[in-house]
Amino acid sequence: MNHLHLYKQKTLITMKHVFAIILLFLSLSVSAQQKLEKKAQKFTDEMTKVLSLNKEESKSIYEIQLDRFKENQAINKEFGDDPEMKKEKLKELGNKVYNEVKKVLGVERQKQWKAYKSKNK
Repeated sequence: MNHLHLYKQKTLITMKHVFAIILLFLSLSVSAQQKLEKKAQKFTDEMTKVLSLNKEESKSIYEIQLDRFKENQAINKEFGDDPEMKKEKLKELGNKVYNEVKKVLGVERQKQWKAYKSKNK
């Protein structure tokens, strides 16, 4: 009977450790997601202020930037050991984001943003 009790205790302790590890990974994942969201929001807030974006434009820019940061992270993870491929994929992403932003802002405001960013590096 004593061996059975010890076995149950060890199993319970092991299950607690597994559960703690799962919680740790979940919290790290949530934390990483929140960092990307915060980064996208900061970028959007700055662009909204500088270009006087309306709510709809601001929301679109936020979504574009959040997707950009997520894709950027995925590219870095997937192609971290292949600098040439990573560079190519990031360039493709940059072009995609540029075109999406241009649809929201139009050519003139995109030029304004570029000038602002050049001036405020």
